[in-house]
Amino acid sequence: MEEHPLEILGEALKDAVAEMDVHCTDCGACSVRCAFLKEKGTPGRIAEMVRTLPCEEWPDPFHCSLCGLCGAICPEGLRPEKLFLAMRRELVRRGRLGLKPYKPILFYESVGDSELFSFFRLPQGGDTVLFPGCALPSTRPATVRRLFETLEEIVPSLGVALGCCIKPSFDLGREDFFRERFGALRDKLLAAGVRRVITACPNCQKVFAESGGPLESVTAYALLDEAGYAPKVNGGPPVVVHDACPQRHDEATRRGVRALAERCAVVVERTPAEGLLTRCCGEGGMVGFVRPDLAQTWTDAREKTVAGKRVLTSCAGCANYLGRRMEAVHILDVVFGTGGKRPLRPPLTYGARLLLKRWFKRRFGKG
Repeated sequence: MEEHPLEILGEALKDAVAEMDVHCTDCGACSVRCAFLKEKGTPGRIAEMVRTLPCEEWPDPFHCSLCGLCGAICPEGLRPEKLFLAMRRELVRRGRLGLKPYKPILFYESVGDSELFSFFRLPQGGDTVLFPGCALPSTRPATVRRLFETLEEIVPSLGVALGCCIKPSFDLGREDFFRERFGALRDKLLAAGVRRVITACPNCQKVFAESGGPLESVTAYALLDEAGYAPKVNGGPPVVVHDACPQRHDEATRRGVRALAERCAVVVERTPAEGLLTRCCGEGGMVGFVRPDLAQTWTDAREKTVAGKRVLTSCAGCANYLGRRMEAVHILDVVFGTGGKRPLRPPLTYGARLLLKRWFKRRFGKG
């Protein structure tokens, strides 16, 4: 006798489905602002389909950006994005994720995680490292150097860890792979005496906050704000802030970005799509590799809320992605006055990371 679809689901997905079954009222509030939900149905309806249909007939969760806007506006306080991530993990568990469309991003991830591009050093007596991620060192290596030098004035015996947080595989639902590779990074840091990680990438911050175990993590933006850092550059046209999706619930970082901009004498204008209600830039969830039309709708929506103004963000990935359609700048380029040149593009980005690694090796000397 063939098993009922519900009985062969993993426990995490069963729990996510049960929560939607009980609490989702199908009010449609989340569907109004999301092209994925407009097309696939309410989270409650999707949960019902997962519960009753074979996985071949599920709405494709790889078409969801995992941005979390649905949860931010849910009147019941639900987090539907957790259901869609659990669906991704379930499909991976069943061997139903074809990796071919994602080869470019998985190659990018493997490079960042490789020994060639990784580097770690913690000075004696230190317990804190800067983890700048992948995108910022690739496109803005001079900015990373300035950031490290500035943080050294605030954090004694600051170290550095160059590497990848494995967020692409996390979002793709490759749970076992993520746990193995990020777990190795986390354990290496802990074994060396690291107790705090300073991140410069919203995705890295989310990964360390959720999976870093005893490691404390804080963003450079919140730390600079807390330290009262006063940039030596001033002026610039008014901006609107694009909060990256992982910062939706990170109030300290959002506040820090705006404070740093204001200390640069940059006027920050409000928009109806920021903070908890921020919009995905279009790159989230790697939807563009399989449904570029859906990804385009999120970029279109973001462009509409920006209304032709200059965009300021603390996510290098968002800055690069939005920069194709509008003027988008990274907050650290403004703070350190390093934004005069266009961000590097592949293949120059790989060379930039290797040169940055060399810079850190010289700075720390042998050891």
